[in-house]
Amino acid sequence: MAPDRRTFLQLAGGVWLIPGVSPAWEVRELVRGGGLGRVVFCRASAGHAGWLRFLLDGATPVCERIAGDELVLCGTDATLVVNRYGYRRFA
Repeated sequence: MAPDRRTFLQLAGGVWLIPGVSPAWEVRELVRGGGLGRVVFCRASAGHAGWLRFLLDGATPVCERIAGDELVLCGTDATLVVNRYGYRRFA
């Protein structure tokens, strides 16, 4: 029996959270390790806003909703842009 579309999407989404397989863990370690400094502001699309709790270790900064499909974290030392293609850090 072939899995339905919902099961497939849940499995594919879960792969994004496997340590060592996904850039999500690299981004999380970068943010929590102080690579951005203190995160003071963010801009997030509706689809990416849910990832803030996973990435940040503490209080959520002021966050502005945007139409684009990305998450932008502005820290005191650098800015991080995360989208479906990966991430970029601007110092």
